Amino acid sequence: MFWPAEDGHPQYTKGDLIEFYRTIAPWLVPFLRDRPVVLTRYPDGIHGKSFFQKDAPEWVPEWIRTETMWSEHRDDEIRYFIADDERAIVFLANLGTIPLHIWSSRLDDLSHPDWSIIDLDPKGAPFADVIACARHIHELCDAIELPCYVKTSGSTGLHVLVPTGRLCTYEQSRDLALLIARVIESEHRDLCTTARAIRQREGRVYLDCFQNGHGKLLVGPYSVRPLPGAPVSAPLRWNEVNARLELGRFTMKTMPARMDKLGQDPVVPVIGDRPDLPAALERLAARMTEGKPTPRRRKRL
Repeated sequence: MFWPAEDGHPQYTKGDLIEFYRTIAPWLVPFLRDRPVVLTRYPDGIHGKSFFQKDAPEWVPEWIRTETMWSEHRDDEIRYFIADDERAIVFLANLGTIPLHIWSSRLDDLSHPDWSIIDLDPKGAPFADVIACARHIHELCDAIELPCYVKTSGSTGLHVLVPTGRLCTYEQSRDLALLIARVIESEHRDLCTTARAIRQREGRVYLDCFQNGHGKLLVGPYSVRPLPGAPVSAPLRWNEVNARLELGRFTMKTMPARMDKLGQDPVVPVIGDRPDLPAALERLAARMTEGKPTPRRRKRL
């Protein structure tokens, strides 16, 4: 039993987890292909001890793809899992892996990510404010003709992914996210902040841009989270990001049927998009120069 029945949520077994990843694999593989994967394993379920695993052990079967990479941080080599197909994903699930964390870049060019990440973390703010922030980011990106995509984190927030077309370094992708986030912050100080210190956030949504970095990880789309109800990080269409959005709808039980109904993944284009970044940055600079009026802070009760 990996997820016991609690708080009105159904129970799920390890077998349910494996079957979910087997079923969702066609949707998941495009995001995992050629990317280092890091595991968080829960051999005794979500309430048992867990551990983080980067290194693939020596006993891993030969048909599981691995790639050895040098880690500056560890001053050693790491043998990463690469989950390129259904059976590799099922193998990792059978190890008790619940979420799958992925790099933003691929093996043939590890220095240049496919996307820039803005993590909308409520940190105590109402989810309605998270939705409002995501919509403001979408509107800004539309205005500067820069595509962006959105998914649930699988926990309490949303992830906005801006495609970079592998044209940016990690440092540049972080700076891009920060530029967008600071424009949104300047125009909506009542809703959000880029302040990293918790005491400075004052109940606002934290726009976290620091998941952009070499070796930094993103919880992959379709990853299950070790929380009651087995929520899943769900790709969304932008028209779903509204007051009716409920994170609890996206679970291990509901996601396969959802994707069958959608018929296409609304976020997968982020992998191949190559936007005109210089032109978008020029338009963003013009927006910043215009200096749109900053709304007054509203008091929170």
